[in-house]
Amino acid sequence: MTASRDRIPGLDALRGLAAVMVLLFHARGLVLPTAALGHGYLAVDLFFVISGFVLARAHDAQLAIGGGRDFMRRRLIRLYPMVLLGMAVGATLLLVRGRDPATIAILLSLALLFIPFTGGGDVFPLNGPQWSLLWELAANLVYAVIGRWLTFRRLIVLTAAGGVLHAILALRFGTGSLGPYATDWWGGAPRVVFGFFAGVMLARLFDAGRLTIPVLPIWVNLALVAAILTASIPETGRAPFDLLAVLIVFPLLVGSAARAAVGRSRSLLDRLAAISYALYALHIPILLAAREIAARGALPGAPKIAIGVTALTLALAAAIAAHRWFEPWAARRLRDVGAQSRSTSLPSSITR
Repeated sequence: MTASRDRIPGLDALRGLAAVMVLLFHARGLVLPTAALGHGYLAVDLFFVISGFVLARAHDAQLAIGGGRDFMRRRLIRLYPMVLLGMAVGATLLLVRGRDPATIAILLSLALLFIPFTGGGDVFPLNGPQWSLLWELAANLVYAVIGRWLTFRRLIVLTAAGGVLHAILALRFGTGSLGPYATDWWGGAPRVVFGFFAGVMLARLFDAGRLTIPVLPIWVNLALVAAILTASIPETGRAPFDLLAVLIVFPLLVGSAARAAVGRSRSLLDRLAAISYALYALHIPILLAAREIAARGALPGAPKIAIGVTALTLALAAAIAAHRWFEPWAARRLRDVGAQSRSTSLPSSITR
């Protein structure tokens, strides 16, 4: 089934599942064994492909004749409010945990400007997932600047270059998880270049009626994503497995899901997709706080799994609240600045 231009339920389904898998991936050691979801970080690559697909269908024609500035303004309005909220949650929890206010102020200043902190560990210590939002915005900026010159042939070259560079780095580091840490933060660049522009390529083929990827039932697409993220692969095979998933399987699954019917599970998947960005932006500080509470024994007698389940519940509740109230409020406040015609609280696959 071909989805309408304004709604792609199959991609909403993929995004919703991926968001939940990321949440569970970061909850390892609390509610899941540490070895579970060994490739959960690949959900970010799936997000990049979906983002490129959705944004190209919404903006490709506009960027072909200019309009890059308006596109970037819309993207900042869409992404930045939740970045600020996630940053604020992370800073508040660090203060509660006794971290030095001066250090937190420095980290806040860097995060506000999307400047990676390369002093060790996460490049965005206040809220780890901000690393991928940095590269998402970077890819958006490249797309905005070169959109009018981005012929299909040039798009192929750009996507292939990103894939080759990502493969080289993944094989060097032994994993496709590149970008979150000070030791490899720059490795996020080829990772997003391939994913985002592969999505743009798929969208152009889709709109031209030339997307010939077989359409699988949506449950098969979802099962394949879950199988990839939960696969148990020996460390020697991690990088090849990651590259197979990212460079080949994910683009095929996005192309398939874009035309797949969703059926009875659509309502639940739509809800998960709708809160996916808020969940991604807010869950890490909450889970880190729960992890520290468990490690310090701050709640004597409370099982670690109970602390973890509570943290997961709080993360979901925070995402629902942010989606329902904060995102629409931010959209209204910024409407004049961004000239945004759509609320940021719309489901993920139709957000402009």
